[in-house]
Amino acid sequence: MLFLTSLLPLAGCDKATPVAPSGTILAISANPSQISLTGSSTITIVGRKPDGNPLNPGTEIRLSTDVGTITPIVTTDATGTATATFQADGRAGTATITAMTGGGTTMVTAKIQIGQGPGSKPGTPLVTVSPSNIPVNGSATVTVVARNSDGSPAAAGQPVILTTTLGTLRNPRPLTHADGTATTTLDAGTQAGSATVTAIFGSSDAGTATLTIRDAPSLLSLQADQTTVQRNATTTVNLTAFVANSEGLPLQGVAVQFSANIPGLASTVVFTDNTGQAKNTLTVKPENIPSGTKTIVVTAQVASGSGGTPLSSSVVITITG
Repeated sequence: MLFLTSLLPLAGCDKATPVAPSGTILAISANPSQISLTGSSTITIVGRKPDGNPLNPGTEIRLSTDVGTITPIVTTDATGTATATFQADGRAGTATITAMTGGGTTMVTAKIQIGQGPGSKPGTPLVTVSPSNIPVNGSATVTVVARNSDGSPAAAGQPVILTTTLGTLRNPRPLTHADGTATTTLDAGTQAGSATVTAIFGSSDAGTATLTIRDAPSLLSLQADQTTVQRNATTTVNLTAFVANSEGLPLQGVAVQFSANIPGLASTVVFTDNTGQAKNTLTVKPENIPSGTKTIVVTAQVASGSGGTPLSSSVVITITG
């Protein structure tokens, strides 16, 4: 906010201090003009002589306030500008900042809203979901930072209204804590997709966050194109792991971990293609078969959708000869 006024001639100033001439124009502003109960604001005063030039450097500007505290005297710089910091003292209301030059009686004022004023609209809530990428049947923590119109945290015990486009919120009306935060848990359910979580605090605009619910493996099967090999011959066994969701549909991009009780796997991790298959090979060499070994066991594993024990499937290859 900006206020202008013309100053009357001032008298009684210290001769060592520059004096604002008759007809001086002052402008005052507060940034920000709305603060929290313990916030601060920068007060800027600009002085101009009648001819438009800046007030002389060192010209005193006297400041006062009816609420909070402020430096009582500041001086102008070469541009005719002086600044001071207003500090709120915990009392809500409207503070009136008064500025005048020297001992003059003409003054300019600026107002600062401390805390929420009548009809103030709460700030847009800040919403976060952690983690932001979960499998079906997984869960994530939803955290909302509810703020008053001045940016200060909401008081404890205030309800926040939450909705989601996918999954289920355990508590769609959590209450704020002393720091203005409110938390709840989102359960993904069995449907994959993108969930938008929306929060409203009082009459605020809606704050949103996005959560990815990814399809998760429910089925894993491993097959080999041959189940017997000759002990004295080098043989390549083709391995195929198939990964599907709970509905039996193939899943692409799933990391399948392969292991075997002898060396020779082409890769230990293979990602499934668009058919849900991860293909690998095991090269069986005579020198890699320990003495007395009669079977080769190859195992494939993928992380389960529940986050518990991984899904596992194995094939047994018999060694003959």
